[in-house]
Amino acid sequence: MKRAIQHWLRATEPWYFAVGLANLVLGTSSVLVPLLISRVLSGSVSDIGILSGMVSLAGVVGSLIWGRLSDRAHRRKPFIVLSYLTVGLMLGAMSISSTLRQLLSYNMLLNLFWVANASVTVLIVIENRDSSDWELRIGHLNQIGAMGWVAGLALGSLAMAVGPAWVGEAKAIRGLFILIAGISLTASVLALRWVPRTMPRFTQRRFRGFVLAVGNFLVERARFAPFHLYHRLRPRRILRTIRDSAGFRPGIKRFLGVTFLAFLGLGLFGIPLTPLLSERFGLPSSAVFFYFTLQHLAIVAAYPLVSRRIKRRGNRWVQFGAIVARMILFGGCSAYLAWQSAVPPTWALVAVFLIYGISWSFFQLSGVALTSRLAKPENRGMALGLYNALAGMAWIAAGLLGGPLAERWGYETSSIAATASLAAALILLVFVPDPPVIQETAPHGSEGTGSS
Repeated sequence: MKRAIQHWLRATEPWYFAVGLANLVLGTSSVLVPLLISRVLSGSVSDIGILSGMVSLAGVVGSLIWGRLSDRAHRRKPFIVLSYLTVGLMLGAMSISSTLRQLLSYNMLLNLFWVANASVTVLIVIENRDSSDWELRIGHLNQIGAMGWVAGLALGSLAMAVGPAWVGEAKAIRGLFILIAGISLTASVLALRWVPRTMPRFTQRRFRGFVLAVGNFLVERARFAPFHLYHRLRPRRILRTIRDSAGFRPGIKRFLGVTFLAFLGLGLFGIPLTPLLSERFGLPSSAVFFYFTLQHLAIVAAYPLVSRRIKRRGNRWVQFGAIVARMILFGGCSAYLAWQSAVPPTWALVAVFLIYGISWSFFQLSGVALTSRLAKPENRGMALGLYNALAGMAWIAAGLLGGPLAERWGYETSSIAATASLAAALILLVFVPDPPVIQETAPHGSEGTGSS
């Protein structure tokens, strides 16, 4: 154990800590923003949904802008420094925002610039390095990011457990914004000092291990998608590949439909979740942070289990089981909300969030792997980019639909809609074939068609 820790620390480059701090900031803000809307600005669940959809849209636009700029630029480092700096400034502005319009503007700018970092961070890890180390290094960087995200949620839970007793909840929320703004600015300074300079190049390698390493700790807001693949999508080429019989196989087309329906269902349930806990159940802000911390701990802990299960059962069956698990979870929650008005017992909420997190690991990792294996080698990069694009569009649609649904007809309605969307995804998944078994033949990370 000691030797493993020492090896892990030796493999950690100093600039990874800047990435960890930035993810800590995003982890805290992911719950803090909805709390600011509901507890301080007296906003509704519809406001939270609209904000989530518009912020996701800004991320999509940003990924197109920054990804292409980073491919043309002669340096990667400025994108990361600018991203962390802007995130810090926007969080500081949020701490004094007095209207929902101001908060929306600051959040959209935050996400627009955050993806400047997301579009190049993975590339810095792999550029000018031996390709045999890519997967290991990306996985290591993702571990740092995941730990930072969980630490951010834990920080929020602790701060909101202590702060309101001293200064009141509203001031505690605004004060926490100032704290994480300072942490983001610190991350920008560390990035300026420690992020290495590399020779920019876009790798044309289409390999599964790299994609799985990128995708292993994705969160449901798609903030950590492989943007260097995503931004290279071209609408005309996508349509030609979809229509042409020599383009996408029927299986990958159906699975991309599954992806949109599944992410739509996840968003319809997940986006109203924070106001459900804070408004409908009346839980304190520290408890809201605590449950989301549990969820993300479960995501991290479940990843090794997911890898082994995929090897045993295959990607399609793991994806099937993950969707079924979440469909049962969402359906149970909608039934409870329809028939009960009392706050669920703590053990029940703990169980819900643990299942919520574990099922996400199974869903996301098997989904990325299944997309990679169903696609032909020559259009695998496009398929993976389209997977993330559809996930982002589904989240935008869920934000614009889920909040108003929950506000007008209750949280149980948005949960029922989420369950129905997952059910439709499950039905379509039945008609998706198992991916072909292919052997890896290309050494040292060259163009290959093998499985990982």
